[in-house]
Amino acid sequence: MQFGDHLRQWRSHRHLSQMDLALEAGISSRHLSFLETGRSQPSEGMIIRICEALELPYRIQNELFSAAGFAPRYFSAEREGLSGLPVLIRDTLLLILEKHEPWPAVAFNADYDTLAANAGFSALANALGMSVAPGINILALVLEPGPVKQAIENWPEVALLFLKRARNEARLYGPRSGLAQRLAVYENDAEISSLLRNDEGERNPPPVITARLRLGDTMTSWITTLTAFGSAQEVLTEGIFIEQYFPADDATRAIAGSA
Repeated sequence: MQFGDHLRQWRSHRHLSQMDLALEAGISSRHLSFLETGRSQPSEGMIIRICEALELPYRIQNELFSAAGFAPRYFSAEREGLSGLPVLIRDTLLLILEKHEPWPAVAFNADYDTLAANAGFSALANALGMSVAPGINILALVLEPGPVKQAIENWPEVALLFLKRARNEARLYGPRSGLAQRLAVYENDAEISSLLRNDEGERNPPPVITARLRLGDTMTSWITTLTAFGSAQEVLTEGIFIEQYFPADDATRAIAGSA
């Protein structure tokens, strides 16, 4: 794609007219039109102004710089799970997971693919009759038929909150992201589309999710929180999340603490 194609697609994705975006970027709508059609080529400074106006993630900003013929501006390398992260970042991420034990915690990327999990999360997965490996998609575990979906007693509530959270992330990374494409498939599913259609709550999910998981004959209750893990001007750590589970009652705390 050419720079103008990227620009037009993202302006549309952000639901902005040429006039709206031009005002935000401090340029004329005529110049913006020329940039979209390729009649004008942007400078690096112009790309920065437009990217800031569109509130684009660093990874997407790199794509626009490359499309305009410039070198990517922000440090990046091909993602290879944990091994693709700088050593200090990787060690810090693993330390956070470890220090959360014995409670479960898992780290995943912007596409919701698992990067690493602590012993507590692995024990919870084992109790559900499954194992956790890097690359397993968190959304797939919750939304697709399988042991996790079957074990969630309040699945409609949990699934809807996960969907809302993922939709907000997909808006940030655009319609060509892996997450957006996965969501498009799920939203065509009759059960999931019914959840979304009948939802009368707010678009933004609450900061915590309460999930009731049946582990064999035992009911457990968990509160989960989501933390964004990243650093300024760092593409590799942008879009990494840590989900931490906390026991919501004494019974769950006793079970998890003794696992």
